[in-house]
Amino acid sequence: MPDALVAWLRDVEELRSLPQRYARAIDARDIDGLALLFHPDGVVDGMRGSSPVPAYIDGLRDAKRVFESSMHVLGDPLVMLEPGVDEAQMDTYAVAYQMRASGAAEGDLTLGMRYLDAVVRHGGSWRIRHRRAINLWTRGTPPA
Repeated sequence: MPDALVAWLRDVEELRSLPQRYARAIDARDIDGLALLFHPDGVVDGMRGSSPVPAYIDGLRDAKRVFESSMHVLGDPLVMLEPGVDEAQMDTYAVAYQMRASGAAEGDLTLGMRYLDAVVRHGGSWRIRHRRAINLWTRGTPPA
C-alpha cells in the first residue's frame, strides 16, 4: 500500500475519533482535555451565540455547574478529507442527554444536535478550528 494512502487512512481514523474524544471529555467534565481538541484561535458557533475558543472553554467551566452529568451519543461522522492536505470538514449527528441534580427546579434536557466542524492539523494533531453546533430539536427546558 502506498505511503500516501496509509497516511490518508491514518488521518481519517484520527478525524473519526475527534468527535468521540470531544464527547468523552465533555461528559467527564475534563475541560482541560477538551480544550486540547480545539485550535487556540478557533471559533465555536452554538446555541448561545459565537465565541472564540478560549471564551467557549471558560463558558464550559461555568456550565458544568448547571448540569450534574451528561452523555453524548454520536452517529458516525462524515469525514471529508482530500489526500495530502491539512484541512478537513466533518459532519456529526449527536443526541446529548443533560441531567440536572435531583431536586433541581428545572428538569433534564435532551438535545438533537448536528456538529459541523472545520478541522486543521495543528501541533501534530487534528484540531477543531470552527464548530457550528446546530440544535435540531430539544426536549426539556434549556438553561436561561
